[in-house]
Amino acid sequence: METKLLKIKNNRGILLEKESDRIAIMIAGFERAATTDKRFKELADKLSVSSFRFDYSGIGLSDGDFRHMTVSSMQKELKNVLREFKKNYKKIVVVSHSLSGCVVSNMNFFKKVMLSPALNQRELLRYYFVVSNFKDNKRIGWHNYRDYLNEDEFLEYCAKEGKVTKNNFIDSEYFIENKDRDYADLIKDNDNILHIHGDEDDKVPIESLNISFSRSIIIKGGDHDLARPNMRDQWIGPTVEFIEK
Repeated sequence: METKLLKIKNNRGILLEKESDRIAIMIAGFERAATTDKRFKELADKLSVSSFRFDYSGIGLSDGDFRHMTVSSMQKELKNVLREFKKNYKKIVVVSHSLSGCVVSNMNFFKKVMLSPALNQRELLRYYFVVSNFKDNKRIGWHNYRDYLNEDEFLEYCAKEGKVTKNNFIDSEYFIENKDRDYADLIKDNDNILHIHGDEDDKVPIESLNISFSRSIIIKGGDHDLARPNMRDQWIGPTVEFIEK
């Protein structure tokens, strides 16, 4: 096994090469770095195929400005990565978390693994807006957030520039792009998809999905990240089997 730090345009990632005609591309969710993600590191180590964990622009090891991030820009960066690896690999698998499920929703891969896919952006953005604007947000859940939604204030928020995230600023492009989108509508066939979701995910509630997957692993007590050891034990083994089969 040989590990390399590889740069493809703005993006840097960790390539773990193994003797295989197959590679698993691993991409994290909103504002997350795949290169330092323990879940992806453990998965890469256990796979018998090659893997590449890369960060989007402005995140982790990559260059660029996060401020103008959109699902479309993330997809463009992923396509740059795919062009590089199609030269040497016959079969490409993608492992996505959260928002990256939207990125790969209408893209062709040999197989897809979707961890906690945040496909229903139309409703999730409104849900986050309501939760973030209530001090007593424990009473807000997927079942009742629309009771507290002011649509005009939400649209005004979407248009606002320079919103503050956990570690960055972000402008309006991402919100304008996604305020009316459900990426489940773009998935026409999910026979090659493994869906993994926590039954206690309050960031992307499983109830938000408007799609039924033919292959699903529901993690008991699972949160959005599915990163704790007792949660990883429920999905990494079956994911290795799915990717390698």
